[in-house]
Amino acid sequence: MKKILFLFTLSISISVICQEQTPIKNVSSNWRVGGGLGLGFGNNSYFAFAISPFAGYEILPQLETGVTAGYQYSKWSDSRQNLFNVGPYVNYYPIPAIFLRSHYEFYTGTNKYEYGFNDESYSYNFNESALWLGGGYRSTGRIQFFAGMMYNVLYKKETSLFSSGFRPIVGVSVGL
Repeated sequence: MKKILFLFTLSISISVICQEQTPIKNVSSNWRVGGGLGLGFGNNSYFAFAISPFAGYEILPQLETGVTAGYQYSKWSDSRQNLFNVGPYVNYYPIPAIFLRSHYEFYTGTNKYEYGFNDESYSYNFNESALWLGGGYRSTGRIQFFAGMMYNVLYKKETSLFSSGFRPIVGVSVGL
């Protein structure tokens, strides 16, 4: 009985080993989607929320282009701001873990100030363009984490809605 069981097991093992194996086809595409979320709290009843989704396409293994959109809401004491943005970007990957980025964005929004006297308020609309240049680190794989720093070369301290020309970027993307 042991010999029959041994021969049966051996024949099954040999037939499994001899089976032709076909490689699994890689079905990934060159598309990536992702973005970032932000939430902030602070003094003077400060609260902020931001969302910034994007979609990109890998033109070459070292070159990706895409478009971003975003919304930011912030309030503090007697002020509220709604800010929308949209724009194209280009990422260059000199090595897989490092990226260089050029990102144009157009911002539009509204600031509203409320005064304690007679419930008066004042609001104004604004528009601003930004050309962000910078770079950073990214993990590799289907799901990627990225972080870096960018500078707005169009930044003008006197008229900008931004308090600084520098901006950190952090997010996650998924390859489709």
